[in-house]
Formats: sequence, structure tokens, C-alpha cells
Amino acid sequence: MKTMQKGFTLIELMIVVAIIGILAAIALPAYQNYTQRSADSACMSEMKAYANVLIAEAVDPSVTAYTAWNGASCATPPTTPTHPALGTITATAQTRGGTARQIQCDLSTGGNCDYL
Repeated sequence: MKTMQKGFTLIELMIVVAIIGILAAIALPAYQNYTQRSADSACMSEMKAYANVLIAEAVDPSVTAYTAWNGASCATPPTTPTHPALGTITATAQTRGGTARQIQCDLSTGGNCDYL
């Protein structure tokens, strides 16, 4: 009479663990790069919005727009020039396992932002 197998063999379990280890070794660096890129782009979009508000205030002094920096995605708040229409603002994006990236917006050219 034939007996039924009631579990996995040791070699089958070792193969599954090896496959999971290989997948984790590939997925973890990709996930870290993804989170760093998302933090950089969130900081970039906040910087562009902040630059647009500063330009609007410089063009029309009667505008009392909200210019407080919430710093949700950037590690450091941007530096505000004394005359926003002629200066630049810079901030540093948060690091998530990567290197800090500086973002600079030139307000004299309409708020063009770029990584340094």
C-alpha cells in the first residue's frame, strides 16, 4: 500500500527560501531608489508652487498670498530672498536611504527650478 506525502522535503523548502532571497535582493534597491525619486519630485513640486506664490506677490503687492513653507517633503525650508523677483530660493530634499539633493528655483526667470 502506497503512503501519502504529508509535507515538503528539505530541498524544496531550501529552493523556496533561495528564490525569496534572490527576489528580495533585487526588489530592495529598486524600492529604495523609488522612494528617493518620489521624495525628490515631491520637494520639486512644492518648490515650484512656493516660487510661483513669491513671484505673484512680487508682481502684485496687493496680493496677500499664503507664503508660509510647510516643509512636508523637503528637509530644509527654502531660503527666501529679500526681493523675491530678483533672487533664487534653494531647499534640500529629504533623503530616504540616498544622498540629499539640493533644489534651486530662479525667481528672476519665472521660477525655473532644477536640481543642483
